[in-house]
Amino acid sequence: MGRTIMPEEEQRTLFTTAEAAALLGITHGAVKDAIVRGALDHIAINPRLNMVTVQAIEAYRRDRLGKRGGYRGRKPPLSHAPAHDAGAETPGKNR
Repeated sequence: MGRTIMPEEEQRTLFTTAEAAALLGITHGAVKDAIVRGALDHIAINPRLNMVTVQAIEAYRRDRLGKRGGYRGRKPPLSHAPAHDAGAETPGKNR
């Protein structure tokens, strides 16, 4: 689940979204989506450049990673009846 921050990176405080994705072990698109959703704090340098602090990366790793999925307010899937055995005889039909 992502890679650890190396000693030379520990002195850095800001990372690009691509670097944050590499550190978190997720895609660049997933980082951008997390920023849009408000799940990952960032600093907007300009409309096309967002930087992510090391604290935000660690908070996202701690709070979000490994907790994917869930129904997010949607109804859970319906339980289905057991699958019909194709080899069994159908009631009411003679073979």
